[in-house]
Amino acid sequence: MTMTQQRKQAERQARRRRIQTAARGVFAEKGYAKTSIEQIARQANLSVGAIYLYFRSKEDLYVSLLEETLDGVNAELNSIRVSETPRLRDAWSYLAQWATTDVEATRVLRQVCQPGVRKQLSDEVAEGTGRRLDTARDHLSAILEAGVARGEYRGGDTAVTVDTLWALFLGLLQQTDARTNLGVEGPTLAEAAHASFGLIEATLKNNTAALRAA
Repeated sequence: MTMTQQRKQAERQARRRRIQTAARGVFAEKGYAKTSIEQIARQANLSVGAIYLYFRSKEDLYVSLLEETLDGVNAELNSIRVSETPRLRDAWSYLAQWATTDVEATRVLRQVCQPGVRKQLSDEVAEGTGRRLDTARDHLSAILEAGVARGEYRGGDTAVTVDTLWALFLGLLQQTDARTNLGVEGPTLAEAAHASFGLIEATLKNNTAALRAA
């Protein structure tokens, strides 16, 4: 890549981040449904046409906000992975804390789960988000494997276990949303995550007594 190409690429990334920064503020203030590309363009001091040079749709821009967030999540998971004693419980506790404190990011994550969203996404956003989610999955797999190697957990299909953990995480987000929207009392996300992991960990340890208690 020539110096000119590198400069243009850097300028493009800077403009893209500028749009994302503006969008993050507008989405946080107004919510996804009430936010328009026109409002984001005004916040970024750009034309609507300029926004569409970088993002295919409002959905595309919204999902792109996961890029920076997931980079931070992966940095934290990696720090657990490379620690002296990587523990799956620590990784799970971090994810629960992240979901509790960064509510807007988890809303974006749930948007990715909606039917038909892929056709609204550019390849750049879909591939970048997918790659970051795969990285998170790789970190969790490595942390789980470290526990197996220490004899803390029994061996098994790591991929299935991590997929189950991720499905549980998304399910807890949805369950918390449903209770909040309906005004139904129940455990907080953090409390539900703690209790759920206890059951998962008992299974990983083949702790039949704990499973019966659960």
